[in-house]
Amino acid sequence: MRTAGLVDDPVIDPTTMGAATGMGGFIGLFVVLFIGAAIFSAVVGIRKYRILRDAGTDPFTVDAAVAAKVLRSDVLRGSDEPATAPRSIEERLAELDGLLARGVITADEHREARAAVLRG
Repeated sequence: MRTAGLVDDPVIDPTTMGAATGMGGFIGLFVVLFIGAAIFSAVVGIRKYRILRDAGTDPFTVDAAVAAKVLRSDVLRGSDEPATAPRSIEERLAELDGLLARGVITADEHREARAAVLRG
């Protein structure tokens, strides 16, 4: 004969009811944390996208653009390669003449610098 109480019901064991309820709580907490992390990630991603777009950078290729810029930088260039091509004597003398014309250097400084350029 069956009774209406939980103790006599063979399907539901009252000693494991607490464990089942606790496991459900952990699963619920995990789901809430997972959804929260997904929302946080989406918000951060959208903000980064907007910042990069407003800066004029393609947000989907910014990593490649940064990598290319680093690879072209003087820091990674070999020490045997000059950072810039050496300027010719004519270019250096023209620069000195321009500095003198603008009053950046004096005539004496111009004469000394010109002699240094011509000496090599």
